[in-house]
Amino acid sequence: MSSTDVGRATLEKKARVVRELRRRKEVTKCREGCEVSGRFIPGPLYSLHYFLGDDDKPAGVETFDEKWQEKGTTPYPQFPGPDTHPYLPWLFNLFVRNRRVFIPKSREMMASWCGIGFCVWSCQFFEKTRAIVQTQKDDKVIDLIKGSEVPGYARTLIERQPKWLQAHCPLTKPMKEQSQNEIAWANGSVIQGVPRGADQIRQYHPTLVMFDEAAHLDEFQAAYGNADLVASKVIAISSAGPGWFGEVCSQMGI
Repeated sequence: MSSTDVGRATLEKKARVVRELRRRKEVTKCREGCEVSGRFIPGPLYSLHYFLGDDDKPAGVETFDEKWQEKGTTPYPQFPGPDTHPYLPWLFNLFVRNRRVFIPKSREMMASWCGIGFCVWSCQFFEKTRAIVQTQKDDKVIDLIKGSEVPGYARTLIERQPKWLQAHCPLTKPMKEQSQNEIAWANGSVIQGVPRGADQIRQYHPTLVMFDEAAHLDEFQAAYGNADLVASKVIAISSAGPGWFGEVCSQMGI
């Protein structure tokens, strides 16, 4: 090997070491959060919007917009940050710091994407996490997890990550072999969707439970009561509707 080849090999080795160290720091930022431009960004938001891509430039994750054709935009827009959605650090801080969270939403808030993003983050970066997502109908459960004809929320947030992060947080098997309502990681974590029913959650021992469209969920109050007994964290997200979800939000002044 010539001196030129030796020098090139040495530089390439150093570059790989530097890249590996940089990516380890990125994983720590994703887990713990960090300061960005003088503002603290919670870990899950950092993992969705800020972290480095495969080219070591800020990339974040992409979402999926079913209406991209009529809008004339890309089908996979980047997950938003505080520049366009200034409430996101506040919202993710609520998810991280509180055991019980109720979030009234509008469509433009992307609250369901944020909730699923928090579930995916919890599973990827913390081993043996079981995240249960409950919503009214079976087809919506599939939409939130793996999806069918259209990629599901959780699937999109996983597959649209940089390849290096997917390799760092591997699944138990390829996405195409995962069930439509459950995705499992090699670290023992799983995100699973279940339809309506007060007793659905009793079958499991979840770390985290997320209720999507809670105000429109049959037996939500009873289902929440069961989740409250077993889950470390419970998040309820919904658009406006009559019932117990709205009553709780009114009592809390939100």
